[in-house]
Amino acid sequence: MSSVSPERIDLRRLLTPAPAETQSPERHLAPVDLPARKRRRSPLTGALISVGLVLGILASQLGLSIAVSQGAYEMRALEIEQRDLSRVERVLAQNVDKLASPQNLAENAARLGMVQNARPATLRLSDGAVLGSLEITATEAQANLVPNSTLAALPVVDAEGLLVPRVAPVLSDEPPVRWKGELPAPETR
Repeated sequence: MSSVSPERIDLRRLLTPAPAETQSPERHLAPVDLPARKRRRSPLTGALISVGLVLGILASQLGLSIAVSQGAYEMRALEIEQRDLSRVERVLAQNVDKLASPQNLAENAARLGMVQNARPATLRLSDGAVLGSLEITATEAQANLVPNSTLAALPVVDAEGLLVPRVAPVLSDEPPVRWKGELPAPETR
């Protein structure tokens, strides 16, 4: 290994400045601005933000809960209304059936002055012949022979086409016949 002697080092070269070509005339030293320090938030600000978020979440959850429960109450009210309307529909359908009964139609026809023909005439379509007599043998309307107790509360139409209360059948003033003797019963073996 060769050793370098101290005499051989050129101190002048080390102490002399570099030629001007390598140095720029505009080069100068200036202090560097320190980077802006981040502002430290206080712990109180972070706590307020987190409490605000929690309160916001709770308020929105409460609002959703109220909306859902309000919808449930409205749905229940509509179910009750539907049940009531279906009951009304059934009652009205029963009244339509009562009004369409043959007894009611016959009584209304009699009140309007229509008469029943005991021997009606018919028309045969194949040759256009009239079968039976076209003269009516009845002279006045007959009362309904088959009573219907469900029609007692419904009105009837009078001769002028107005609704009038139905006349209840007249009951006899005679007391019912009392049974005498033993009650009849079927014989068994």
